[in-house]
Amino acid sequence: MDNIDDLNHKWKRILLIKPNYRAVGWDFYNMNFPPINLSYIASYTSDLDVEIDILDAKVKNLSIQQIKRKIQTFNPDLVGISVYVSAAINLSNQIAEIVKEVEPNITVVLGGRHPTFESEECLENEYVDIIVRGEGEITFRELLINGGPEGVDGISFKKHHDIIHNPERKLMSKEQYAEIRFPSRHLVKKNKYKMFTVRLETVETSRGCPYSCKFCTTWKVNNGKWRARPIKNVIEELRIISENKAITDIFFVDDELTANTKRVEDLCESIIKSKKAGFINDFKFFAQIRVDDIVRSSKMIEKMAEAGFWVVFIGIESVDEASLKEMRKGITFNHVLKALDILHENNILAIGNLIIGVNLNDTRDDIIRNIQIMKEVDIDIISFVILTPFPGSDTLEEMDKKGLVLTKNWSKYTVMEPVIRTNQLSPADLYELLFYSFHELKYILDIRKLLGRVRKSRGLKFLLNPKRMISAIKSFFAVRAYINGYNFLT
Repeated sequence: MDNIDDLNHKWKRILLIKPNYRAVGWDFYNMNFPPINLSYIASYTSDLDVEIDILDAKVKNLSIQQIKRKIQTFNPDLVGISVYVSAAINLSNQIAEIVKEVEPNITVVLGGRHPTFESEECLENEYVDIIVRGEGEITFRELLINGGPEGVDGISFKKHHDIIHNPERKLMSKEQYAEIRFPSRHLVKKNKYKMFTVRLETVETSRGCPYSCKFCTTWKVNNGKWRARPIKNVIEELRIISENKAITDIFFVDDELTANTKRVEDLCESIIKSKKAGFINDFKFFAQIRVDDIVRSSKMIEKMAEAGFWVVFIGIESVDEASLKEMRKGITFNHVLKALDILHENNILAIGNLIIGVNLNDTRDDIIRNIQIMKEVDIDIISFVILTPFPGSDTLEEMDKKGLVLTKNWSKYTVMEPVIRTNQLSPADLYELLFYSFHELKYILDIRKLLGRVRKSRGLKFLLNPKRMISAIKSFFAVRAYINGYNFLT
């Protein structure tokens, strides 16, 4: 792939940072995921003559000044910052600024979807030197070997006062991705990552998505391609994770885990056999999957339940068929209802999300009616968000042309703040309707059903864990306080 004997020693000490970005919504539930993207980047430097570390400022809840002290202590030559959501760009820029305060000659590199699609704007910041666009593993590796950005595909950078965009990097081929290195988890092994109070790790078994939802950028980043890792490699990765007995749960972070339902059945069968043989721990699993895949293969869901899947995230987006078609979702609301039945028949909890404003012609009454419909749906945890046209999405391009995007202050792109108007609704309307959804649905429609399903899937001991109960109570009051801070529709 490259000649590491020719390594330019410009950058010997590398610090990768995940910013401590927090927003209302899911952060009420104290969810912290490992920075698997940075762990993958680090794994592609393991055979180079560099010292690399990962600073997860979010799980450590570090202030800007604490991050600054960490930078001073590590004394890096290059700092890479993961802009993992658009709303984190301002905080990422703050980190870039303090890096330059520590030492102006430290090279600052940004990566992530936001910098990929807004590389020009990101490089206008005087504290940012280089952007890694798209898949970062090979690009970052070549940057280090090359000792500079010139000639490295997938890089944007500043030269004198000009911004240079090198050619796009080709995605890893199916063969390359099949042999992708395991993430360098040892760099974050002291951190305690949790979701709903359970200790977890994240695993990627596939990358990309074959669908093209209008509001999404996953298919744009991956050029509409979906690539999968060999099941034996995934099992081996689970075996390595099993060495840490504190890890009880695995979140498969694939954007479209179930694109190939037969593959998921085979994966589950391998997990079941590996558990019985004592090769891997008795993990429980989270995943995000499509409702049409569930309907297409109830057998897959049966296998998932047997393998230990207990929670799945599903994108419902809307109850309106015309809206689902307009956003190119590729599902119907009837798919949603059938999928929920299948999941619950297999004691798998469903967490669903819908979008307010996705139909530009919806009136207030239309959205209120949709919220009321969801009150009658048997789903375990439900949330609405406001349509947010993220950089790179077809939604942003379309709404920009129609003059419906009101701000490009990316810090407001949280999905909880209105940054658009629609043909019928003002930003104030959208915000009011969001809080109305909170008030009516409260995230959990039927607490008794939810607790009953948790008991079936995880047992009474899991449910009555004191720490878990305290955390749930704190989350409940945090959500209630947030909801009570607004006067709702009458």
